[in-house]
Amino acid sequence: MATKAPTHQYGGKDFVAAVAAGLAGMAVTGVADRLLEKLVSDEQKKRDKMVRKGTAHEVAGPYFAEKILKKELGEKGKKRARRAFGLTYSLVWGTIYAALRRKYPGLSRAAGLPFAIPFFFACDGLMAPLLGVSPKLNKVPWQPNAKEMANHIAWTAGAEMVHRAVGR
Repeated sequence: MATKAPTHQYGGKDFVAAVAAGLAGMAVTGVADRLLEKLVSDEQKKRDKMVRKGTAHEVAGPYFAEKILKKELGEKGKKRARRAFGLTYSLVWGTIYAALRRKYPGLSRAAGLPFAIPFFFACDGLMAPLLGVSPKLNKVPWQPNAKEMANHIAWTAGAEMVHRAVGR
């Protein structure tokens, strides 16, 4: 049985849109994170510090850089590693989101909310604990978890804005 050919082939414009979407998501998340951090109580922050060194995003860059380089990083190196991880993360997920929203257009509804929630659980609930950069979600206090979920929603909304602009 023959399969129907896709009506749209992935091209250079699509790749540029995916990259731009990932970068926009990263920018929007930076703003959202600073605003949302103020909503997390001191008690929740204290409890969070008892179970982890930082969010999965704060820990992942230095963690992977030290594994790759086989040496401990200083503060300057950790800062660079965080930036590099954040950029790589956004570009990779920008490409993944672009491909998934093209295949499943419903993911783009409500500023990408149908993608954002599973995106949070995939990253913070599954990958981060499996890779050793964060404990399981049930070990992290609820306010930091809610903030991280909101960050994933903000990232996806930022990425979705780019895709909608490109589609016009």
